[in-house]
Amino acid sequence: MAKNGSGRSAGSAPAPKDRRSNKAGGSAGRDSSRALARASTHGAGGNGAASLLLWTGLFVVIAVVVVATVLIVSGGKNSTATGDVTAPTVVTPANIPVTGRTLGNPNAAISVDMYGDFRCVACFGFTTGGTEQDLVQNYIAGGKVKLVWHDYLSIDKIQGNTASRDAANAAWCAADQGKFWVMHDWLYANDGSGSEVASVFTAARISQIAKAAGLDMSTFQACADGGSHLADIAAEDAATPAGVTGTPAILVNGKIVGSQGYVPTYDQIKAAIDAIG
Repeated sequence: MAKNGSGRSAGSAPAPKDRRSNKAGGSAGRDSSRALARASTHGAGGNGAASLLLWTGLFVVIAVVVVATVLIVSGGKNSTATGDVTAPTVVTPANIPVTGRTLGNPNAAISVDMYGDFRCVACFGFTTGGTEQDLVQNYIAGGKVKLVWHDYLSIDKIQGNTASRDAANAAWCAADQGKFWVMHDWLYANDGSGSEVASVFTAARISQIAKAAGLDMSTFQACADGGSHLADIAAEDAATPAGVTGTPAILVNGKIVGSQGYVPTYDQIKAAIDAIG
């Protein structure tokens, strides 16, 4: 991940059938036909046992060719582009209070503000690699600290697209149903784990993720399709503190943690919290 606004630190509807798969299938069929023809020619003049062995061997070869062809075709269909959704393995505890996009006691004396991007590879690592989990377990769950999410569209700024913004809007729509952190977990579980490509958050795939996350889809879809929170996201992104240079960035009671404005370690966050008392 680069500094100065950089978030450098992941389908959609089923892809059309690969023409090469059709070609492979046709080639396999022609090869099988030629093999059968040769077997008929050579088998006619031999004894029964030899002919049987020859035919058996040829059928084994044909079966292998057919299976290989099927695997080629199905391999393309099972790629990321199919839009398959993965359940999160790292889940925000359901017994912690949630208020909008705030996790934990809303009246906690210490606020940890996280500026993140749902496509950011460093944010993925922060969320699923232990730092956020330790913070939640050791501070948020006990009510001493609250964790507040803010959108900073670092990858959109680099790539010139809107996939991060659309994912953020989806998370805001989930927040309307009291499920921001549920959607947060599902988005990171399906962000491509570091590829940062826009195709991980197409409109169709975001809807698949929301459905799998258990959202009320009629309410969610109207919110997502209407871009209900785009103005909120733009305003928040524009108001990002000057010292935030990338994602994830962490502020403890308004003070940036880490010397470069992004990707602080757990020990740095812990020290900033403990210093407050």
